[in-house]
Amino acid sequence: MIVKTNYHGDIQIKEDDIVTVVGGMLGYEDMEKFVIIKDEDIFVEFLQNIDEQVAFAVMDPFMAKPDYSFDIPENIIHILGIDSPEDVVIKTVVVIPDDISKIRTNLQAPIVFNKKNNRGVQIVLDDTYPMRYEFYDKEDKQ
Repeated sequence: MIVKTNYHGDIQIKEDDIVTVVGGMLGYEDMEKFVIIKDEDIFVEFLQNIDEQVAFAVMDPFMAKPDYSFDIPENIIHILGIDSPEDVVIKTVVVIPDDISKIRTNLQAPIVFNKKNNRGVQIVLDDTYPMRYEFYDKEDKQ
C-alpha cells in the first residue's frame, strides 16, 4: 500500500505496519488508521494517517521527562487488550517551532499503544502534567 506524506513523500507500507488509534487523535477523531514513520537520525517519529496527508510528530515522553508516570485507566487496558506492562508503548505529540529552544511535548494527552496488536488510544490526564512541556534544556527543568 502506498501512503502519501508531506515530509517523506510516497512511502510503501505493509498491512502489518498499520496502527489503529481507537477514536482517533484529539481534533481528528475520524482518522484512526496510522503508520509510525521512524527516522534513525532524530528522536521524533511521525504518526502518519494512511488516508490523509496528516501527521503528528511524536516522541517517547521519558526522553523529555524521565520521571513521567501515570496509571492507565482500566477501560483503556480493556479497549487495547493489554495483558502485560511490557506490551505498552507511550508516545506524546511534539511541537517543533522555528526556535528549537521552544520545543515542547503534550504530557497531558499521551497516546497509549499496545505493541502486540498495534492498537492505541490518546487519553487525557488530569492537570498533573502540562499540555506544553518545554524540554530543550531539560537539565534545568527537573
